Parts: sequence; structure tokens; C-alpha cells
Amino acid sequence: LQIDPWNAVVPWIALHVFHVERQLLIFPEADYLYGYLAHLCELTVALAATVVWSILDRNRKNYRQLFAWLTLLLRFALVITLLSYGFDKIFPLQFRPVTAERLTAKVGDLDLFNMMWIFMAASKPYTIFSGILEVTAGTLLLAPRMEMLGAVFSVAVLSNVLALNLAFSVQVMLFSAHLLFVAAFLAMPGLNRIWRLLVLRQSVSPVATPRLSSRVWVDQGVRIGVSALAIIFGGFTFAANRETYLKQQAEAAEQMRFPINGMWEADQFSVASVVGGAAAPSLFTEKLQREYHVSPGEDHWHRLIFRGTKQMIIQFNNDQFDRVDLTPDSNSGMTTVTDTDDPAWKAVLSIQPIEQDRLSIQGAVNGVAVSMTMHRKDVRDFPLMQGKFKWIKPDSQ
Repeated sequence: LQIDPWNAVVPWIALHVFHVERQLLIFPEADYLYGYLAHLCELTVALAATVVWSILDRNRKNYRQLFAWLTLLLRFALVITLLSYGFDKIFPLQFRPVTAERLTAKVGDLDLFNMMWIFMAASKPYTIFSGILEVTAGTLLLAPRMEMLGAVFSVAVLSNVLALNLAFSVQVMLFSAHLLFVAAFLAMPGLNRIWRLLVLRQSVSPVATPRLSSRVWVDQGVRIGVSALAIIFGGFTFAANRETYLKQQAEAAEQMRFPINGMWEADQFSVASVVGGAAAPSLFTEKLQREYHVSPGEDHWHRLIFRGTKQMIIQFNNDQFDRVDLTPDSNSGMTTVTDTDDPAWKAVLSIQPIEQDRLSIQGAVNGVAVSMTMHRKDVRDFPLMQGKFKWIKPDSQ
């Protein structure tokens, strides 16, 4: 059980200092008001502690050893963060492949966050390349005598990360800004030397790394121990991400064995106009009609997306999506369809292939008889899924 004292302090400060009367969403790493207030409190406490410490310890000449410990701690934290996010991209887990549902959504209906997610997911090579840069930055920070190069490289990598988060309104801007500040702090002692060497073309002398302790064995032992911990963490992260990625690939391959897995578009969709001598109701309950903004005539199914044997996505004529659960019955050959958003809604369907890449679906939806024929839509037919790298653009385009 983790107890964070700020969870009690920050809401009190928000109410009594800033007069924020609404309840705060406690999510420190996201860009909610709580995160900004918590960091403001931390900065205030740090500044006050610095003033008091400076007064009480005013006779001390320098803080080289303390600076060395702080630098080592920040470098370790930045290394494990870069390795974690880097391997999450090298094995494309953070930005998963573009789904069939995404491919059929209107671009104009996407917010900036989802637009960036598709932008990254659409190009696996670029995602992997981004991960390689992050892992390289973390590795350089960890390597002896390469710490400064790693810090400068991290500034470049994290500047791009922060720019993406700012430009596409990804709600971890505060967190990525902190990572960039840490990298800049680590790089700052060497910036003057880099400027003199690369810009002014002046000679620079070697720099001595501040020691953690006057005892050599303590200094070297701590540094070796921290490096060993980072290497173990990196190896564990690599192995865990690889295992997760291979598991996802196996699950995707298993889904592909389901004959009707994938996307299907309606060629014909008919609905009974009369049920029990009265006009047939909508294919959806009033609750689902309100939730998906389904008006008369828009409850017909334009597209179905099967995800294995357990889940199906229905796309209506108004381009809204509804995720439903499937329960096949091998004895009757019927499939029961249910919706967790409204237990009162149910469909019982017979789903039968009639020829290659064609389906016949018949049954009852919300008590209304339906009949439809559908053809398979290959996701590779979408231009976004054909965006492979070409040195020379084809003349036909």
C-alpha cells in the first residue's frame, strides 16, 4: 500500500489557497490540476529548504560530493525511464498496430491524441527507430566516460518527445518536460566545453568527475552497483517486452485461424417491418439509441469487424461503433450477441459462409428479424496500410 502525503495536502491547498472547490483527479503523472499543484508544492518546499540549508551550512565551501550523488541518482532514473520507453517501442507495444476499427473511422472525428497514436502506429519502422534512439541515449548515459555524450543525446531525443506531446496534446507533457529538464541538468556542466571545442574550435582539458566519497572503493563500488542495477533492469525490461510482444503475435495468429475473423461490409441488409402485427421497433434499445445517436434508418449494420470468436464490432450507417460480445453455440449453430452497455439488448444470429469471402447472416436483433449478406474487406486494401517505403515514387501516383 503506497501512502502519498500529497494526496491529503494538495486538495487542502487547492481549496484554501486557490479556492478550487471541485474534487481533484489524483493522477500525478498526467497533466491534471493535481499534478501541477503537487509540483508547485514540491518546488516551494525545495526552495524553502534550500534557503534554510544555505543559512545553516553557510561555512561549507562546496557541495561536490552531494552534486555527484544527485547526478548519479538522476542519471540512474533517466536511464531506466529511457530503457523502459525505448524497449516499449522496439517491440511495438506502446503504439500497437492500427486496428480495422481505426481504419474505418473518419479522420475528422479523431482528436489530436488519437491522430498521433495512429501516426506512430502506421509506421512500425519509425516507431522502432524512435525506440532505438531512446535505448541508445540510455546506454550512453550508463557507459563509463560516455555520460556527457549520453546526456546531450538525451536532450535531443527528449526534446522531440516533448514536442510531440505538446503538439498533439498528449497528457504527459509535465512528465516529459521533467525528463527533458533532468537531461539538460546532466548535460549542463559540459555545454561550455562543447561550445568551445565544436564552435570556437578551442582546446579543452580533460574534466575530472566529482567523487562520491574520498574513499576510492566506495566511489567505484557505488557506481558499479548502480550500473549493475540499471543493466539488470534493462535486461529484464527487454525480456519482458519481448515475451509480451511474442504473446500478442501468437494471439493475433490464433484469431486469424477463425474463418470469419476480420472486416466485413454489407451488400444487402433487410429488416422485418412488422413484428406481432405492429410496426417493428429499432434494432437497438432506447438506451443504446441515445448512446450511439442512432436515429430511424441508421440502426442498419454497415460493417462488422470480428475479433476472434468472442468479440464483434458493429458499425452503423451513421459511422458509430458498438462493441458486442459473442457466444457461439456449436450444437445449434447459432451465436448469441450481447452488449455490456445494455443487458436488455440481445441478438441471436446464424452466421454462415456462403462462398469464398462472403457471409450470410440471419436471425433476430432486439426481437426483429434481419437478413444480410456481406463481403470481406481486406485491411491491406486501405491506402494507409500500403504505405511502404519507396525510393522512387510510382508514376501512376
